Amino acid sequence: MTFFECIKMAFSSMRMNKMRSFLTMLGIIIGISSVITISSIGSTIKKTVSSSIIGLGMNIIEVQVIYRDWSNYDQITLTDDDKISDEMLYGLIEKYPEDYKLISSEYLDVLESINADNESNGVNVTGINPGYLSYTMTSILKGRNITERDIKEQRSVAVVSEVFEKQYCKNESIIGKTISLNGMHNFKVTVVGVYKDRTNMKSYQNGEIIYTDLYIPYSLSMKLKGIPENKTRYENIQFNSENDPQKMHDQVKEYFDNIYQNNPNFFVTTYNYLDDMKYITIVIDVIAIAFALIAAISLIVGGVGVMNIMLVSVVERTSEIGIRKAIGAKTSSIKRQFVTESVIICLIGGTIGIISGLVSTYALGFIAKYMLNTLAADVAESITLETTPSILAIIISVICSILIGIIFGSSPAKRAAKMNPIDALRFE
Repeated sequence: MTFFECIKMAFSSMRMNKMRSFLTMLGIIIGISSVITISSIGSTIKKTVSSSIIGLGMNIIEVQVIYRDWSNYDQITLTDDDKISDEMLYGLIEKYPEDYKLISSEYLDVLESINADNESNGVNVTGINPGYLSYTMTSILKGRNITERDIKEQRSVAVVSEVFEKQYCKNESIIGKTISLNGMHNFKVTVVGVYKDRTNMKSYQNGEIIYTDLYIPYSLSMKLKGIPENKTRYENIQFNSENDPQKMHDQVKEYFDNIYQNNPNFFVTTYNYLDDMKYITIVIDVIAIAFALIAAISLIVGGVGVMNIMLVSVVERTSEIGIRKAIGAKTSSIKRQFVTESVIICLIGGTIGIISGLVSTYALGFIAKYMLNTLAADVAESITLETTPSILAIIISVICSILIGIIFGSSPAKRAAKMNPIDALRFE
């Protein structure tokens, strides 16, 4: 009997016992569906956490100059030549233009500005570079962002919040107006942009004064604080979120190691905020695997069910087996017939289980998105929920279906193959 004839007979037997065949598959369906659903949930949680952290601006590599030997730190002075320079940073950007951008900020002070109605408006003044606003997910409503030219020329320009604009100008646009900032530092800036104050997160009230963040060019803040131009001890570098974080981290470390290799006292240490993600993903993976193994127990139960039904099938078809052996059917042919039937039952059950698992995965994803948008609408935009079926779980499920069919179908198949044809023909 050929392999295709075995398949044909297997389907014929299943058609004759539709309900019994379906009940036999049920354990396999539930087991495969559970494994895929749990594995997919784990994969979805891992990718959602990762993408959400990146969306919050955590795809950052912090570079900082530190001592090579801390035991002598009180005897060594950090000079300007030891610090990270703009030439170093822009050299990295020029070498890998598609991979990195600088995130620079230098807090200046809390200052006040008086409008035409003699009302005081408090501002937290911070010097930034063009990449800072995108890093903090801050969007420009009017005008423009701080530019590289502003930084290069130390222009006295500023980007203010929409709250500050309403406080300072009432119903007029503040773009192009020159405002005075007073406090420990006294200077004037021309407003070139207004940013959207997300849920007033960038503003707070102290008495009658509402304080908001006001941004000026990074170089201007450094100048006002008296910090040497183009020199810093630490810097944040944002990498392309589509790239491998570890590769980006290693690339930056190698770049600065080459620069500081001849510096006897200092070197640059690098820290990737997403390094902490690996511990989170390990915990998620362990939990997902544990639950998947628990769900896999139902596969064993399903396999026992398959073996039980195949044993019943062997008893029912004893006369058929006797006739086949009497006319010359080989033992291997009889065995192959029942193993093939067992494998096909498990494969069909596994296929239905995979489809059921995928449907339940996307259904749970839809419910999770709905609940997120309904119960936590204020943070929903910061969370990227990606429903991701586990391809590995699907492949393993198909393999498990075949193995279960072979393992649990082998015993009934051997029993059928070992039957004495005379005893089988006399069986009623």
